[in-house]
This record gives sequence, C-alpha cells and structure tokens, in this order.
Amino acid sequence: MATLTLSLPDSLKAFIDAQVADQGLAADSDYVLALLQLEQEKKRVRDMLIEGRDSGPGQIVDDAYFERLRDRIRRAAE
Repeated sequence: MATLTLSLPDSLKAFIDAQVADQGLAADSDYVLALLQLEQEKKRVRDMLIEGRDSGPGQIVDDAYFERLRDRIRRAAE
C-alpha cells in the first residue's frame, strides 16, 4: 500500500477530525480513504452513464418487452 502525505489548513484538519469523531472512524486516513472511494464510485457510475448515452438509441421497455422476455425464457426451458 502506498503512503500519501498531505498538508492541510488547520480548518480542514479540524473538519476531518470532527468527521472522524462523528462517524466513529479509527483514523483520519479512514475518512480520506472513504472520500476517495466515493469519488471513484461516482466516476464509475458517470462513465457507465456516458457509455449508455453514447451506445445509440435504446429500446422501449414496456409490457410487451417483458412478455417477449418471458416467452424467450419459456422456450429456452422447453
């Protein structure tokens, strides 16, 4: 695991310390790690949304769509 050293203004360090206490975390690094993981997840979701947008026109999902799926499943089970 890599190590990262940050210099923060006192106000941000106090904010992190308060968040650590409020959330019952063991260390300030746990809070920073959670923030980074959240940002990573947001980027992953954003990338998937962009991929979906760029994939072309979609398909209408209505009762008929689900009925076709059920028919495919029934036929495959036979």
